[in-house]
Amino acid sequence: MEFALSIAPYAGITVMIPAVLLLAVWLNYSASRRVAGLWLAVVVLAYGAVMVSKLAFKGWGHGLEALNIAVFSGHAMNACLVTPVLVSMLARQWHPLLRWPAAGLTLIGAWYFSVTVVAPYVHPLPEAIAGALIGSLGSMTFLRLAEYVEIRPLPARAVAMGLTVIAVCASLPKYTAEGLLNHFAITLSGAEAPYTKPHWHDSPTAQSSR
Repeated sequence: MEFALSIAPYAGITVMIPAVLLLAVWLNYSASRRVAGLWLAVVVLAYGAVMVSKLAFKGWGHGLEALNIAVFSGHAMNACLVTPVLVSMLARQWHPLLRWPAAGLTLIGAWYFSVTVVAPYVHPLPEAIAGALIGSLGSMTFLRLAEYVEIRPLPARAVAMGLTVIAVCASLPKYTAEGLLNHFAITLSGAEAPYTKPHWHDSPTAQSSR
């Protein structure tokens, strides 16, 4: 459990937001501004789905009771959205034919991370699966659409610099957006405090959703 809790934050915004932005810069340089914009649009949609689910639950207590989902896991979404695209882009540097095998293997690893690390230590399994599905849909959709454009190799020095930035971010204290989301949720709903446990969890030991 301690190991899982120690590595789960690496799928949080402290590491993933810089990776998202570096990918956008990379795509802008190697492909076009339009492709970089497409990537950012996919990210916004995926993050938006997670944010809406969290605001709905934290502010009003609404969730998908039939599926035992209070919120969509942002950690699982990040893992399945960002890492397959990043690794696919890196593999493309060596040989274009490696892009899909690299993306597929990374996605499998991201799913394993989601169902063994994110669940049950950060989110219940259904919430981790929901987040992973959102991230997978986003990453695979982007990579499929990117097939229609030429993505030129990035200079090795630039790749090394980008990976260094991600590594530095990974070494920093990990932050989450939960406090900000809590504030927005209670401001919008007028609740005195954010919901932390689904109303359908009757057990006093039921796991809270973040």
